[in-house]
Amino acid sequence: STLFKHIQLLEAELGVPLFCKTGRALSLTAQGSAFLEHAQSIVEHYYLALDSVRAEEKLNDQLIIGGCEINTSNSLLGLLEQFSHAYPEARISMLTSHNAGVPSLVRSEMVDVGFYYSTSDRAAAGLKTTLLYQEPVYLMVSWDHPLANRHALHYRDLTGMPFVYPHDTCCFVSEFLPKLARRGVELGKIAYLGGVHLVVEQVRQEGAMTMVPYCALERYAENYGLVKLDLAEEPVWAWEMLVYRSYEALRPAARALVRYSERYARSLVQRDSAGVLMLPDNAQSGTGL
Repeated sequence: STLFKHIQLLEAELGVPLFCKTGRALSLTAQGSAFLEHAQSIVEHYYLALDSVRAEEKLNDQLIIGGCEINTSNSLLGLLEQFSHAYPEARISMLTSHNAGVPSLVRSEMVDVGFYYSTSDRAAAGLKTTLLYQEPVYLMVSWDHPLANRHALHYRDLTGMPFVYPHDTCCFVSEFLPKLARRGVELGKIAYLGGVHLVVEQVRQEGAMTMVPYCALERYAENYGLVKLDLAEEPVWAWEMLVYRSYEALRPAARALVRYSERYARSLVQRDSAGVLMLPDNAQSGTGL
């Protein structure tokens, strides 16, 4: 009865019905569905406000992070290293998946939070989604590749080149290969090898090319000796996204990572003097999409 009283008070304040009743079942009206998204955001901001005034607590609980190998072991290595130094009590575990499978890991509660790439800024269905930043995705080859030192390449210059990547479900591949096909560019052998190290070996041995997001370029260059192709073409752009079920359901260490990730993204964009990384339009409004 208390719950129904609150519903009635809220509907009176808004001046619209939020629920309709059929028998003993309640369902949202169109106005209720529209209001729900904003109400959930209000609740999340309430918890963020509480966190901002609470004394720092010992975050000695388990934190399970999901992500693809390119992301958690390369693009986001700086974030995860800084977080582990800031919160050494947190016990971090990693669950590696292909990029497209990360939201499913979160939905099934196998991980607390997930990082994944998307070429769209749409939220992952059923999950809270934070757009951290947008970055370009480039092509890389071995340092001794015939195209490595050429400038202002066009897609037609890639004709016949082999292409390797860990998984065919990645949004980078889904965006890039159809773009080449529309321009009539036919690549050579295309292979999906499941892991970064196998991909790098094929790049070195077979003269193949692969795709690497901007934030992972430096590690691919330093660790694997790959170089970025100088293409005079618009690159594929991708969002770095953070997903979780709900902020209030997260354990303290996971909440800390959500807040830290947002701060890290803002500082990363500010340090990017080339202006390549971009924040979403709503970056200053806080957690969640």
